[in-house]
Amino acid sequence: MLSLSACSDPGFDTAAEPAVAGIDSPDTELAEFLKELIGQARVMPKSGVMRGRLAMAYEVNGFPDAARAAYEQAELLDPSDFRWPYFGALLLAQEGDHEAALLGLERATTIDADYAPAWLWRGTWLLESNRLEEAALAFERAGDLGVDADASFGRSQVLMAQGRHAEAEALLTWYARESRHPHVFRTLGQALRAMGRIEEARLAMARARDAIPFSWRDERRDQLASYLRGGASFEAAQELSDAGRNVEALEILERLAQRNPEEQCGRPTGFFFACRLLNALSIAYAHAGRAEEAIELAKRGIELNPDFAPFHLSIASRYREQGDLEDALRHLDRAIELNSILADAYWEKGRLLLDLGQRAEARAALLTALRYEPQRLTTLLYLGMIEAELENWPQAIEHFERLVILDPNYERGHLYLARSLGEGGRTEAAWQALRRAQRHGADASEVDATEGRLRELEDAR
Repeated sequence: MLSLSACSDPGFDTAAEPAVAGIDSPDTELAEFLKELIGQARVMPKSGVMRGRLAMAYEVNGFPDAARAAYEQAELLDPSDFRWPYFGALLLAQEGDHEAALLGLERATTIDADYAPAWLWRGTWLLESNRLEEAALAFERAGDLGVDADASFGRSQVLMAQGRHAEAEALLTWYARESRHPHVFRTLGQALRAMGRIEEARLAMARARDAIPFSWRDERRDQLASYLRGGASFEAAQELSDAGRNVEALEILERLAQRNPEEQCGRPTGFFFACRLLNALSIAYAHAGRAEEAIELAKRGIELNPDFAPFHLSIASRYREQGDLEDALRHLDRAIELNSILADAYWEKGRLLLDLGQRAEARAALLTALRYEPQRLTTLLYLGMIEAELENWPQAIEHFERLVILDPNYERGHLYLARSLGEGGRTEAAWQALRRAQRHGADASEVDATEGRLRELEDAR
């Protein structure tokens, strides 16, 4: 519940009493965290930092009204801190109020005019407001501040709005190699379609099938992740770890681990979250290059709960990385024994058996992985490569064709398909696949080698 009655009084000093929200949440960890921050803001009523921390906690945990009020209070208390008008502007933009967001952003850039993401956001909101020339200038400024790759995408969006599709396509084709975000490919597809290049547009739009919101890289805004609490923070930490943002992920996971002792993983009830947390922390340590700590945590997990399959999967990955293939295989078999439909376990086993030179066994494991997770690109890639090595060209072609249907922009998929089609006697289709590989940026030396092999095959026939 939100309590902002005091702030609605025109004669009220907005810095005197903090907005109150979330203290009756059923998520007890979140409720206690917010109570603590509200208490600190009351103890230090003239501190912009205390009020700003409360605002960030409100925003990231789902209380936008309270966050907006607290950002206003923080800015009133400390007008020299860039963060409060900046974060407030970002929140207003999320709610669709771009004009108010631009005013807040102007106050922020008066404090710090050299923070490049602020200019990327300015360009975005000006574009949303159809102020195209101003948007172009904002993106140009961002590029001057060192984020030319991202600024080029912003400029391409302005060019699209201006109907300058060929210029936009050139920028988008380049940026698509920097960022494989679906929104980039969607915009590229729109440019190609406007130019009449329908087949290329279809391929680009196929890559844009995932509806993931686009957001600029923004280190300062990433600070908000440290104010997540409760169940949402665990999911956010996993996403950060998968995205390679290990420092932020570890900060959240280690904080959660302090509140959820690992011993809970060994209890008969309520163990599931504690085990997931312990395993996620082990994986995050591995991603951060702290392999020994990752192994020790996975071992501790197995001691506490030997029937939790993800622990065996995690420690198998670490053993494989260290070259201890026998122990890795033992833990993978145990993971499969505990969960016979765990696609990751079969996939890891297939890779490991390939390392051991056991192609037939690897193929069987990967085919099982494919049955439980039919859209995993790397499974199709490995299966295609195995069949190609065995000169089973129809099977190799089948796997590579499925691969490029799932990801039409995967240049190596087209390249391997071209080789397999050529060896399988389908030369015309092979040349078409090779041209697609070239168009999608395949390595020039590999393209040349494949082209040479196709010519040899044609001459031999």
